[in-house]
Order: sequence, then C-alpha cells, then structure tokens
Amino acid sequence: MPAPNDGIPAVEAAALTHPGRQRTTNQDAVGQHVNGSYGIFVVADGMGGHRTGELASRMAVKNIVDVVREEEPSPNLLLDAFEEANESIYTAGQRPESRGMGTTATALALNLPYAIIAHVGDSRAYLLRDGVLTQLTQDHSWVAERMRQGLLTPSEARNHRWRNVITNALGSFPEARVDLIGLKVQPGDRFLLCSDGLSGVLEDSVLQEILEELPPAEAVERLVKLANEWGGPDNISAVVVAVNRIPPQKPPPAWALPLEGGEPVVLALGQEGSTVQTQVLEPDRPRGFWQRWRDIIFLVVYISLLLYVLLFNKR
Repeated sequence: MPAPNDGIPAVEAAALTHPGRQRTTNQDAVGQHVNGSYGIFVVADGMGGHRTGELASRMAVKNIVDVVREEEPSPNLLLDAFEEANESIYTAGQRPESRGMGTTATALALNLPYAIIAHVGDSRAYLLRDGVLTQLTQDHSWVAERMRQGLLTPSEARNHRWRNVITNALGSFPEARVDLIGLKVQPGDRFLLCSDGLSGVLEDSVLQEILEELPPAEAVERLVKLANEWGGPDNISAVVVAVNRIPPQKPPPAWALPLEGGEPVVLALGQEGSTVQTQVLEPDRPRGFWQRWRDIIFLVVYISLLLYVLLFNKR
C-alpha cells in the first residue's frame, strides 16, 4: 500500500518578478532551485542606475543559486555564495561606468528540517506558521535603523523621503556584511521572499491572507497583481515556498543549529566548521563606531549652523 505522502513533494515553490507600473526597466531578479528536501531561493533588488542595477541583481541571484545548488546547503556554503556574489559585483563596480553598482539579496536555503536565511539590504523574508506571519529579516535601511532606535514610527518611515536609502548592499564594500538566520522547519510552514516593491505597498495582513489561501504559483501572481493595482511604484518580486512535509529524519548535519525550540536565531558570522553551531547572537547587535557616532555628529553640525544663523541675524 503506498504511503500517504507518495506523490506529494516535500517542497513547492514559485517565483515571479515584474517591473511595476511606474518603471520602464526591472532591476529586480529572482531565482530558485529545488531538489527533494534541498532548495535555494533568492530575491535581489539592484541599484546604481538602470543598466548596472539590473546587472548587479542578476549577478547576485546567479552566483548564489549556482554555488548552493551544487552541494548540501549549510550556513558556511550560503555565506560563501554571498561572498562570491559580493566580490563579483564589487569588482564590476570599479569600472567608471558602473560606479554605485550594488544590490540587496535575501536567500532561503532549505536542508530539511532546517532553513537558513542570508540577508543583505531591505528585501525581506517572512515566515507564516500556525496562522502567524513573522518578518524574519531586519531591513538594512536608514529609516529601519531609526525605527529600531525609536526615532521614527512605522507610518513615518513608510512615507519618509529617505525610505529608499540602503545602508548595506552586496557590492558596496570589498567584504560582504551578511545577516545569517536559522530555524527548524515544520510541515505547513510557508516562506515569502520579496523586494520592497511588494512589502512597501501591501500590508502584512494582505500578505498573510494570500499565503494562507493560495498555493505558491497562484500566490506570487496574486501578490504581484495586487501590488500593481495599488500603484506599482517600484519593481515587484516575490518567491513563495511551501513546506508540505518533512522527509524521514536523516542524521543531523555537522552544522546542526541549536533550534529545537523552533524560534529563529541570528548566528555569529565569520565562524568555521563546528564552531558555527554554538555561536548565537542577540537580535540587537552592537553597532559599529561610525554608526554609533554618526547621528551625534549630524546633530552637533546642525546645532552649530543654527546658532551661527541666529547670531548672524542679531547683528
């Protein structure tokens, strides 16, 4: 007698990208590859001009998918893929005609029962589990940093004139700065990877409703259509991944994450081999020297200019 799960794939996924209604070119790119209980899925949003932004996002997706699809996914392999993509884009961006070239990149690697997410920029990864939609990634953007500091509300950030300023992108620096997130997957989990052309237009409640009601192929079409109906101000990209079942338990990999509780954790970066599995960082990591003092410097300059103007007007 065939097993109940015969014919049901462990993972189903679909990806779609669209230029939107107000852009003539599409600087977004998406990619995916599924092989049984393994999979790699990527969304990237390029920047630096029409030609260079489009090239950067495509380079990122191709590099990441090509590296991860050849081996069993692991945290170190995903980091290697991001580092290769960063090096390729940074090198290409040294040409005078390609200055400012870069891209966001958010990738989901499945090695069931584990999921690993690598993230740079303000594209996003969401998880729908047991009726709750959770944003797994933190935006690397100017307004997101101010929200985390309590200086902006979500509504202020959504309409802020600097809402599109990215603070971290592949290709911007010689070395990649990557957030790495891991969690243990459950049957019924659904993941959404998307560019800000989708998350910046549709509310989380709408995203959740579509993920709950539609299979991946129909979900990505519906998400893109709705974003366009709401104006389509930017390029729109979505990847939806549904985990139908977890294959029979296999021996845990050498990098097995401390995730028995099922909660996502941010892992320490720059570790090798077995040390990866024991290093866990708190979600709010210390900021670098420049990040800590940048706002203070801006404030001092602003106050100095204000005092100068006031004193000058009194003369």
